[in-house]
Amino acid sequence: MSAPNWDMTPYFPSFGGPEYSTFRETLVSDMASIAAELREIEPIANDARDVWERLLLRLEDVFARHRHLGSYLGCLGAADARDEGVKRDTAALATARAELDKIFVQLRTRLRDAPDPVLAPLLASETLAPVAYFLGRTRERARQSMSADLETLAADLGVTGLSAWGRLYDQVSGTLEFDLEVEGRPPERLPVSRARSLLGDGDAEVRRATLRGANAAWEGVADTTAACLNAISGTRLTLYERRGIDHFLDPALFDSAVSRRTLDTMFGVARERAEIPRRFLREKARRAGRERLGFQDLEAPAPGEPPTRVAFGEARRRIVDAFDRAYPELARFAENAFDRRWIDWEPRPGKRPGGFCSSSSVIGESRVFMTYDGALGDVSTLAHELGHGWHSWVMRDMRPWARVYPMTLAETASTFAEQLVIDAVLGDDDAAKADKSAMLDGRLQDATAFLLNIPMRFEFECRLYEERSKGELGPKRLCELMCDAQRSWYGDALAEDELDPWFWASKLHFYITGLSFYNFPYTFGYLFSLGIFARAKREGPDFLPTYESLLRDTGSATAEEVARRHLGVDLEAPDFWNESVDRIEDDLRAYLGE
Repeated sequence: MSAPNWDMTPYFPSFGGPEYSTFRETLVSDMASIAAELREIEPIANDARDVWERLLLRLEDVFARHRHLGSYLGCLGAADARDEGVKRDTAALATARAELDKIFVQLRTRLRDAPDPVLAPLLASETLAPVAYFLGRTRERARQSMSADLETLAADLGVTGLSAWGRLYDQVSGTLEFDLEVEGRPPERLPVSRARSLLGDGDAEVRRATLRGANAAWEGVADTTAACLNAISGTRLTLYERRGIDHFLDPALFDSAVSRRTLDTMFGVARERAEIPRRFLREKARRAGRERLGFQDLEAPAPGEPPTRVAFGEARRRIVDAFDRAYPELARFAENAFDRRWIDWEPRPGKRPGGFCSSSSVIGESRVFMTYDGALGDVSTLAHELGHGWHSWVMRDMRPWARVYPMTLAETASTFAEQLVIDAVLGDDDAAKADKSAMLDGRLQDATAFLLNIPMRFEFECRLYEERSKGELGPKRLCELMCDAQRSWYGDALAEDELDPWFWASKLHFYITGLSFYNFPYTFGYLFSLGIFARAKREGPDFLPTYESLLRDTGSATAEEVARRHLGVDLEAPDFWNESVDRIEDDLRAYLGE
């Protein structure tokens, strides 16, 4: 099997080597020392300020090192899901995470019990002011907590409970294979991570065979994936009840740093204007000579002449050139990422499905993971993930706690970067007509994903949690809920007999244990970034300093505050969201030739 493309040695010279082992041992030792000091330290008071400042600085450093190790192991585990040593150390890291969680349990209690007149000067000190927002939210989280003893127990049980179910799903998805059987071709046995790329194939029979084969594979592990989903959602609901949390969305809203009104307004606009992406799907079906598309056709290329297949080296050139035209600093960052081998892109057995960008504040670098197959959409995906890396790069000189931003704002730079690449193709007079058509089609596909698919996932998850509170759900019921949600959002734009009942099993986002409701922030980030991108196009290079200031602020304010501060808009009102959707409607008109 070929080796990953990326260079991980800046993290550690080698997995299991002396530097790696020492780092892990020191981290565990320092965490134990901080935990002991927190148990013994006097309450927060004016005469104990220096002691608390030193302790909090040590904890911030430990926090950064833990995330550094998590980034490293996450990258290695994604690159080869069959590596037993990485799986062992990932499980050990979950234990360390539980210890860190217990430290934060103690910290939240101390912050909660500190009187405001005493705590305010501490957080306003020169040392802690840059991370006061993080510590303030840590204190606020205490309102959604059980007693310290119970939270400590929950952290311990999370290692062999909640996070273990997520690791099981990762193992299943990383090793699962499916049979691709297309008439006239020899059958192939492929890793399920290839399914997404094949669902973008120009041959409708390949797409149909891919979804059929992949779903047969997921059906074969249905009891396991259903058990994972029930355990994850059931554990959360039990903890929410004990923590006095009124609604299962409340923790997700807090983690996303948005209000319920903002979320309801955003999805309300998506619902009101759902006909825009539906019209696109109907027109795409008409051009393909079909009455309706099937779920497997949602990422199909535009009908007609196939777009250019793009080698990875050519993708690099296109991305850097597109960035350079509008944002030279971003182009230089991308060149650096390519030159220093920050990207694992080649398809190979054992790779997990999906793509991501992972960053470390210890070394100030990022790593991009994806399976690049040469499709034009893969170029956009690569630009998207590099945008995530740019977000981290802009914040690389900031304190670790100030770099912790919510998922709602995490898609800002990635979508922005992706739009630059798409606009470059659409505005290039020398670009092939098929490439322009594919890019416009791809941008409308994205709009369909964020205005229909993500809301569909959100509706499914809400129904899942509502029913899970009454008992476990079997695979059959999960399939029914998934199809109901697809009908609700796609309407008559998809063929009734070509829905995807097994989407709940194949979408890894449902099985991420660190955050609940992992999906809705993608619609938020997409529409938020579209609004920012529209402003950047209007104002030109003069807007870029404002944009970078906004990115740097994402770990220091709620989404609503960031929008007010840097854009002067109210996210709880529909105007901003409608303006973003207006851009999508403009693309649809161009697609329809209106």
